[in-house]
Amino acid sequence: MSPMPVRINEDNLFTVLSAGSWLTLVLFAAGGLLFGSLPFTGGVVAGGLIVILNFYWLRSILKRFLRVPGQKPVRFVQIRYVLRLAVMGLAIYYLISRTGISIFGLILGLSVIVVNIFLLTIYYLFRHKGE
Repeated sequence: MSPMPVRINEDNLFTVLSAGSWLTLVLFAAGGLLFGSLPFTGGVVAGGLIVILNFYWLRSILKRFLRVPGQKPVRFVQIRYVLRLAVMGLAIYYLISRTGISIFGLILGLSVIVVNIFLLTIYYLFRHKGE
């Protein structure tokens, strides 16, 4: 018996984007091991982990934002946004300055979410025929 195909819709979009990002990271890392070097693969893995964890953190901030009443949500989001960017920036700075990973691999890893958003956009364009 064949598995049922997954229908991508607004209800499971986060799950699809998340699973697709992990799969893309694994494929990019395998490609790095096969066709690149260990520093390149390390950069891909590090960048992919940073961007995927950042994506989860952003989702968590937005979910909490929607539950906080009154004027506090604006300040809550602003502080978390700056904190999130600072942590991500420090992690990237550390990886570039203190480790031997490839910057090109890091950039490829950091693009995992963007690649998946692009692929989902193409999926929606073909699925809904531009409507």
